[in-house]
Amino acid sequence: MHLAMRMLLAGLLLVVAGTAGATAQVPDRIFIEGRDYALDTNPLEGQLRDRPGFPPENVSRSTANWRGYVAHWAIDGDRLLLRRVEVRLYDRQTEQESAIDLLPELFPSGAPVAATWYSGALIVPDGRLVDYVHMGYGSTHAHYRVYRIARGRVLEALSMGAEQFRVWRERKFQAFRQTAQYREAVAAARKQGGSMSAEEIDGFLRGFYAEEYLGR
Repeated sequence: MHLAMRMLLAGLLLVVAGTAGATAQVPDRIFIEGRDYALDTNPLEGQLRDRPGFPPENVSRSTANWRGYVAHWAIDGDRLLLRRVEVRLYDRQTEQESAIDLLPELFPSGAPVAATWYSGALIVPDGRLVDYVHMGYGSTHAHYRVYRIARGRVLEALSMGAEQFRVWRERKFQAFRQTAQYREAVAAARKQGGSMSAEEIDGFLRGFYAEEYLGR
């Protein structure tokens, strides 16, 4: 079973258990043109999914950060760079938490790391908060930047208001629904998703594959 399908099934298990995205998530951060922004995308997830020993056993988790880390990124010219991977570790003896950067352990060559493994869409909300949703990255902002990435290189940079972003995202999803990949994912979800309805499966796939189909 390839990685994407394993990730899909893992996500379905969390949905069935009622834990996936049940709380608004702490986003990664990205530095663009001298400013720091929240990043409603997690480009490091695919690299870490099957990595042994990550995150460390004593990482401090919360419902607001199921990943267990916050990655710090930058757009430098046409490159997506990873600058830091911050985790909070809990010391049972002192009962204290401390923040450390695990990037040197994950990538011994050191920072910054060119994210050549990543292809997809970076969603950067850079406008005021319009509607807060206490789930995942479900909140709506007045304006967005979107960067389409292929193997760590910026293919296209888009700037959109909230309604334009909604229409663009819906058009991309409807195109994805016509693909064999979508049909295969629906079949897997029906098999593993328990009592999930067709509408619930469609909504789950809309979010789960967003990085991928928005990047096309």
